[in-house]
Amino acid sequence: MPKERIGIMGGSFNPIHERHMELACSALAEYRLNRVLFIPTGNPPHKHDGLAPAEDRYEMTRLAVSGKPGFGASRVELDRKGVIYTVDTLTRLSRQTPGAEWFYIIGQDTLLDLPNWHRPDRVFELCEFLVARRSPPSENEAEAVERLKRRGAKMSFLSLPPADVSATDIRRELALGVESSALCPQVLSYIRLMGLYGVASCLDGARGMYQRLRQNLSERRLLHSLLVMHTAMDLARRHGVPPRQAALAALLHDCAKCVPLSAQQRLAREHRLLIDKETLQSENLLHGPVGAVVAERDYGVTDPLVLSAIRCHTTGKVGMLPLDMIVYLADKIEPSRRSYPALEVVRSLAATDLVAAMRASLESTVSYVRKQSAAVHPNTLCALEWIRRLDGSAGPQTPKGED
Repeated sequence: MPKERIGIMGGSFNPIHERHMELACSALAEYRLNRVLFIPTGNPPHKHDGLAPAEDRYEMTRLAVSGKPGFGASRVELDRKGVIYTVDTLTRLSRQTPGAEWFYIIGQDTLLDLPNWHRPDRVFELCEFLVARRSPPSENEAEAVERLKRRGAKMSFLSLPPADVSATDIRRELALGVESSALCPQVLSYIRLMGLYGVASCLDGARGMYQRLRQNLSERRLLHSLLVMHTAMDLARRHGVPPRQAALAALLHDCAKCVPLSAQQRLAREHRLLIDKETLQSENLLHGPVGAVVAERDYGVTDPLVLSAIRCHTTGKVGMLPLDMIVYLADKIEPSRRSYPALEVVRSLAATDLVAAMRASLESTVSYVRKQSAAVHPNTLCALEWIRRLDGSAGPQTPKGED
């Protein structure tokens, strides 16, 4: 049986950014790795200034790699006390997975610092280095590489073009109110929630709220909620809706999604919700109105506009307010949404015209449901008729199917 080839992306991940992901993807493909472990360090010996709490850096890392085949986040350095050295981590990993081959993915600047690592010669015995360039090679670098090889270091260079992406620059931009394109949306949403790197938290009580969601939602649903929040906040700024309202409604829109149907039905009865039979029998529909109950009961939401947006995000309704539309649309167009024929049209319209985007989305939904020979929910049909009148044309368009 061939040995497992495991890549390691170690570092402070303060915060994790797209260049980290590019390096891991390159290493995974070029060196036929079975998987890549992202290992945020808990107490690095050389980095302290501006370092976010270890648990936050781990959570950002976990969110960034969530759902990506071959990638995983490890707590191997977070759950240890004292100063953490790479040699100790490699020794522990080697004991946990005997016989595996280890490939440590590093940047060009780290390569030149290897002689200063704790027990570098033992590190050289335990792993091979895969190096990403930040700048073209120099004569000094070539000499340093030769010296390292003579000491037993094994290394190869990734084929990625040189790039210099600095977490320090990203943190500086965040503190100035600039949202870096080098951060994936779910990481940016987490930073906004927790108020990291000089960014004001977008929600009061965000940490407790997030921890509850993490306990009650699946990994996939939690990621989706953060991406809906990211999209909703962007739409809110574009359309003059308070971003904090949009963030709260979007983050909690699926708070009841993972509640079993029988428990959702019980909550609907206990709170005397006026629910039609079709909604009452469907997890995909019932979690909207029940979610408004859960948001109020478990998360302390009292804003009626936020509760309305959660309540109607599954079917739409007549008389939707801008916040209702934003959450409904954000749920349909967030970045991880699987492609469907109307997706890019709805995304484009949502940036400038909520009503037109709602019309396109509802028409797409109606068409798709009918193609499945299923009944369209009455609330959706009524919402579409209303939105057509609001959009200035009662006549139907030929809708495109939605996944």
